[in-house]
Parts: sequence; C-alpha cells; structure tokens
Amino acid sequence: MTTHPPIEIRAGDLKPVIAGLGKVIPAKGTLPALRCVKVEALNRKTVQLTATDLDVTLRIEVPATTPQKMEPFLLPLDALRDRIKGHRAAEPVSFGPITNAIPSKEFPTAPAFRAAPIPLGNEVATSLLRAFSSASQDSTRYILRGAYLDTSGTGPKSHRIVATDGRQLFSSNSLHLPNIKEPVIFPDHKLWQWKLVAGSRPWTLRLGAAKAGITPFRIDGPFWTITGKCIEGNYPNYRQVIPAASDFRTTLDVPGEVGTAITNLIPKLPGKKTNNRPVGLRVDKGLVSLLARETGDDPWQLYPVGEASVTGPGFTVFANREYIERAFRFGLHQLKVSDETAPLQFSRKGDLMIVMPVRVTDADKVTSPTDNKPIVTHRISKPDPEKAKHARPERKALPKKKAITRKTATKRKPTSDPLNEAETRIAEANQALRSAGQELKSATGSLKKVRKQRSADQEALSGFRSLLHSIKHFGKHSNN
Repeated sequence: MTTHPPIEIRAGDLKPVIAGLGKVIPAKGTLPALRCVKVEALNRKTVQLTATDLDVTLRIEVPATTPQKMEPFLLPLDALRDRIKGHRAAEPVSFGPITNAIPSKEFPTAPAFRAAPIPLGNEVATSLLRAFSSASQDSTRYILRGAYLDTSGTGPKSHRIVATDGRQLFSSNSLHLPNIKEPVIFPDHKLWQWKLVAGSRPWTLRLGAAKAGITPFRIDGPFWTITGKCIEGNYPNYRQVIPAASDFRTTLDVPGEVGTAITNLIPKLPGKKTNNRPVGLRVDKGLVSLLARETGDDPWQLYPVGEASVTGPGFTVFANREYIERAFRFGLHQLKVSDETAPLQFSRKGDLMIVMPVRVTDADKVTSPTDNKPIVTHRISKPDPEKAKHARPERKALPKKKAITRKTATKRKPTSDPLNEAETRIAEANQALRSAGQELKSATGSLKKVRKQRSADQEALSGFRSLLHSIKHFGKHSNN
C-alpha cells in the first residue's frame, strides 16, 4: 500500500461490498486483472468498485472520502481483504494505488447500452429472485440455469417468469412488460442472492442488441449495476407440466401462521442426508402434519403443525423438503393434490410451484409423539351443516329510495350493493315459493274435486247399467 492512501471508507460500508465482489472475482482467474477490483472516484464522496469474471460484471457505489483528482487503479481483492482486517464498523479503512500494480487499461470493459431503461416493479424483481432460486444447478443443463422471461402471451399481465430444475417448476404471471418483445433467459448467479442486491429497490433493465447470437443485459439497482449475457437457446415447453384444474381431488388452504410454522420446522427435521431428502405432508380431518425420519430403516415421525381448510379427501404425499419449504416461504399457501404419485401444485394469486413427489418406503409406519399438540393451536371454524340448512338470512333495512329529479337522473348510476342485491333475490325467491305453494294447494283441491266427481260418475254409471239390464230383461218377458 502507499504511505499516504488517498481514499477512506468506513469498514462497516466496505465489508459487505467485499463479500459481493468476492462472488464475482474467480478464485483462480487466468488473467491477473480478473483477480483485481477496479477503483474509480466518481466524486469527492463516492467511489465505484468494479469486479468481473468476463460473463458477469458488478459495479457498486460506496460512500467514501476521496481526493479531488484521482485516476482509476486496480487493487487485488486479497490486498483489500487484508487491509480491512481488524477494523470495527465505524473505523475508516484507508487504501490507494500500490506499487507494481496492473494497469487499469487491462481491466475488461463492460458493454455500453443505448436502450432506454425498462422499470422493473417490485413484483417483477421479486419474481426474478424466486425464479433464480428455483433454477437448475446442473452444468449439463445450461438452458435451465436461469430465469426465463416469456413474453409470448397476449393481453395485459400475460407475461411469465419461469424457472425449473426438472423436478420442480416456479412460474409467476400477472406481469406485463410491453417494451420487451422477445423472450429472454437471464443467467442465475450467486449475486442475485446477495443481500445488498436482493434487498434493494427499485430495479431497471436494459437489453442490448444481439451480436453473434448473444444478447447483453444490464440491471441497475439504487447503487449497483449487474451486466451480463443472456442465455441463448429455446426454453422447454413448461406449460405441458402444469396440471389442469380438473386433475386435482383435494384443495388445501393453509393459514399464514401454519405456513410460517412449516417453513420454520422443516430445517429442524431429521433426514437431511437421506436420498432426495423427503418430507411427508399429511392432511387428516383438517390437521396438517409433517413426516420425517433420520434413516430409511426408521419409522416416520409425525409432527402436527396446525389446522387448515380442506376441500376433498385427506392425503399423504412426500416431496423434497427444500421444495416444500420454498413454496411456503414464497407464500404459496394453497396446495392442490390429486394422489401420492401426481405433481403437487402450490399457488397464490399469479404465482405457482409444481413439485414432483418422491417415492418412499414404509409410508404407513408412523410413530406419533407423546405430546400430540400442534404447533399452531388456532382452530379453523367449521360451519354446522344442520344450522346452515335451517338458518334464515339476516334481513337488513333497505336504503330509502330518493326521488328522481333532473339532477339525479343525469348522474351516473351508482354501483349496486352486493348485500342489497342478495336480499332482493332472496325476497323474490321467497315470493316465488309462496306463489308456488298457493298454486300447489289450489291444484290439490281441484284434484280432490275431480276424484269426488269421478266417484259419483262411477256410481251413476253403475246404476245406469243396472237399469239397462232390467229394461232388457223386462223386454224379453213382454215378448213372451
């Protein structure tokens, strides 16, 4: 380091930045410049630090005290780490150019963008982060190692952000980015899970012109910029793995506190080193429980969590614990299930996750804890079908109708109250029932009269037949 370093930065501001720079700078870079941080003084109070691995470039602005004039210079990341050791958060860290430093002109330059920035709302940024966490980590499936922005849908809020690793799929629709005409795949990177990036807003996006089949992108945050290259290729047809609504037999609506309890409990369950790391999800008479075991030879341990609203038969399914925990952490608290071998669907509004189940042995061997009390003791109120059957709807006074004048006649018709409409329909139904009852009573009386008249007619006919027989008999005797 120089004897009189020209830059000072608080250790509390510099430490988290060094952590982010370390996510970009390769441990064994082939070029010496790639193991360095480029330092630039933007003004007397701000320093910009840049790191790159040629695929992704991070630029971040840090509050600092700088000299009036200072040329950019390169500083090895290891030297910067050594410099900050032993400093408390409030203490300043001083550094500057070092002797025998690599010239700054050898540092790779990030591509320039002329395109206007496209605002990415908080909803879009959150969906991108969730998609990145759901993308594949398999180096042989490069096309799946990113977040796919699908713009093929038409109409408002028809765009989707999708990611999958082949065993689970995350999809977020209800998005509309009219300035993006073609689908793109943003590559996953450790930077997206870095707190300074994931927790800051707003974001904007710039897409560059494609060259040699590669489309550059740039996402800007409040004090950082990430530049990279989109993944080229055709993303798989993810729609074919999303089940139709008619495929499901059971729908489970999990209260927020029960979903939070599941998210907190799963990391504590045994069996983290087993194949596929399965966790069972059991629903019996509205009670949601988790199943886990340490090894494949142990019985499954039952962990009651809390009650939920269930439509359909109970079930027991097993899936990778990471996927179940992720779905509830994303707030996808509605679960739809067909059977233990079919995909599970977690959803909330426009977001959903499709999770493939896993097969386990001895699913019926379950040991219940001695204390069978659920974590969440709040009970879901269930309506009594008998009371609901005989209950009368509560009648409320209808609002008084105002006299129509020329002024009120020209005003826009106010939106009708759904409660008033329901009461009106109930009154109309009751009137229809009363009318039907009166008509039925009248028809019953008429039927009785018809039956009585029919009986009288039968008696008269019988008498007429007897009289006719007597006349015929009398005629025979007269002729003799």
